[in-house]
Amino acid sequence: MKRDRLQVIVIKDELGNYSGFTVSKKLLAIVLTLFLGTFILLAVFSGISLKEHFKREEEKKELIKRLELLEEELKELSSQNSRLKKQVAELEREKKETVEELAKRIETINSIMKRVGIKVESSGKGGTAVPVEKVLTDPEIDLKELIPGVDSLIENLKSTPVGYPTTGRITSDFGLRRNPITGALEFHLGIDIANRWGTPVRATAEGKVIKAGWCGLLGRCVEIEHGNGFKTFYGHLAKVVVHRGQKVERGMIIGIMGSTGRSTGPHLHYAIKYKGKIVNPEPFLEVSLDKEKK
Repeated sequence: MKRDRLQVIVIKDELGNYSGFTVSKKLLAIVLTLFLGTFILLAVFSGISLKEHFKREEEKKELIKRLELLEEELKELSSQNSRLKKQVAELEREKKETVEELAKRIETINSIMKRVGIKVESSGKGGTAVPVEKVLTDPEIDLKELIPGVDSLIENLKSTPVGYPTTGRITSDFGLRRNPITGALEFHLGIDIANRWGTPVRATAEGKVIKAGWCGLLGRCVEIEHGNGFKTFYGHLAKVVVHRGQKVERGMIIGIMGSTGRSTGPHLHYAIKYKGKIVNPEPFLEVSLDKEKK
């Protein structure tokens, strides 16, 4: 019977007195088993709890990372939105400027055609068309696509001699007159503009100099070929400052006023040819392309 029990001795005092008790080995085994089982269960549950804890921490970190990414995306979208707003504002500004530029060009073309006497003939038999003023306000019409065509017209007008070649007063018109030297009736193939000796003489359109030198009775002269059938002639110059083959721009000085050749005083003889025929330059004088340059 003693083998089935375990004696436990407990010291009570300093004199060595003791007391003890016996406990069943089977009961002790049961208690230890329960203790170990409880310990193991606690360890298992603690492990699971720690695992869950670490899992939640990882999820939390992942959520924080995603939140940071979303914040970055939100910032980028906000930045894109700002850029888009600026682009829309820029497009609106460009549209407004395009409308204004197109209006200026149309005004310039219309002014030149009226002053020079060029008429736009009606053509076509139908189709969709809108008035010019509607073109400038219709949002469905891409004005930028119209600009090149209008610029092409302007480019052609650059080769049309318009405006005064020099300053002064017209002393002899185009047409019939009496020769100031001989008194004979003659047809004056140009106009005379008088001013002081040395007054600058300028090209009335861009082109290429095809003559620069002495021209008999017209003294020193310059002839310019402009294209589109136009040529201009400048006579009685005191000095020629361009040479044959040189390209010139509208408004460029080509010589200075004088009285060379058959002349009674300093003046410029100015003539225009169109498609081989001499035409009256006077309708071309008052036309100005200054609006185009503004």
